[in-house]
Amino acid sequence: MANSGRPTPDELPPPAASTITPKALAGFRHELDQRKYDAVDGSWAGSVPAQYGVAPRVRIGRSKWFNLLWLLPIGFVLLIVFIAVAKGLRDIPTVAQFTETYPGTVVPNGAEENAGFPTWVGWQHFFNMLLMIPIIRSGVTIIADHPRFYWTRHSTPGKDWFRVQKPVPTDPLWTAKQDSITLPDSIGLPGRRHSIGLARWWHLGVNTLWLLNGIIFYILVFTTGHWLRLIPTSWDVFPNAISVMIQYLSLDWPTDNAWVAYNSLQVLAYFVTVFIAAPLAFITGLGMSPALSTKFRWISRIFSIQVARSLHFLVLIWFLLFIVMHVTLVVATDALHNFNMMYTNTNDDHSWNGFWIFAVSLAVMIVLWVAVTPFTYRHP
Repeated sequence: MANSGRPTPDELPPPAASTITPKALAGFRHELDQRKYDAVDGSWAGSVPAQYGVAPRVRIGRSKWFNLLWLLPIGFVLLIVFIAVAKGLRDIPTVAQFTETYPGTVVPNGAEENAGFPTWVGWQHFFNMLLMIPIIRSGVTIIADHPRFYWTRHSTPGKDWFRVQKPVPTDPLWTAKQDSITLPDSIGLPGRRHSIGLARWWHLGVNTLWLLNGIIFYILVFTTGHWLRLIPTSWDVFPNAISVMIQYLSLDWPTDNAWVAYNSLQVLAYFVTVFIAAPLAFITGLGMSPALSTKFRWISRIFSIQVARSLHFLVLIWFLLFIVMHVTLVVATDALHNFNMMYTNTNDDHSWNGFWIFAVSLAVMIVLWVAVTPFTYRHP
């Protein structure tokens, strides 16, 4: 059969002799071994200049945006109002009877036998906070690379419900890279604009250690009696939690016996944090994976990457609020006693041993906070 004029392999001419000499190959190898980007400098990420966003905003309705910085003065005024109302409620006989009936703490069966804080709780607490520093900071940098959130499946301009950037311009060639913003080096990890690759390295790498720490924590919680502190065992936890809230707001704080059991408001906060927010952080993290979203389309049709990203962000907000409230109350409600319970497993109001252990752990966290961004810039 005719081959349409095409030559056979035997008819093809031999390949031309190579002009690449061993010296040229060595030079090429030498060029490959040169580490051009062994430090973050002005040419990093295509020499993207710094660009700063705007105050956080939430969309109200279709086109109105609310500046969340207004929550600071509004929250301050509301706090004063709530304190005044709570103080007035405490003088009402019915409310006084309610707080007497539900003083704030439900002591479950077995709590007395498991009183105190084992050593592993203190270590887990320290590792959890230490690991969350780079996790949260790198997560904020990832957000800064596309500082908008959506409940829709696609990142359609104008459909975002939260943003820390100006509205998307009408330029049809506007890209996500142009949308990225710069963060202070002390906040982001790293803070430089469009450094999402480094941020993901920190976020995913340290998250692996955080998950391992969490698995160990779950195992120890349920193989000991420590779960009694974290899981409500009676419906009375809800009226007691309301009572605790009234007591806190009236500034006549409840006399807690945290050595045996947390008050009901603490139990609910810890339960949500440990058994709802933490697993949800893991699940929504998986939900943002393009590979998993493509493979499990029956899930991603509803639980899309953008929905997972928005939920992941809300989990971050919960963690930040919990950390601020937790640290504030630990310091404000007999700090020495709280430090001793957590770090020395002693029910002592006067010893400074727990404080010094806390001070050392705080110093370690500060060193990590300060050093991690410059270290990343030197070793990208």
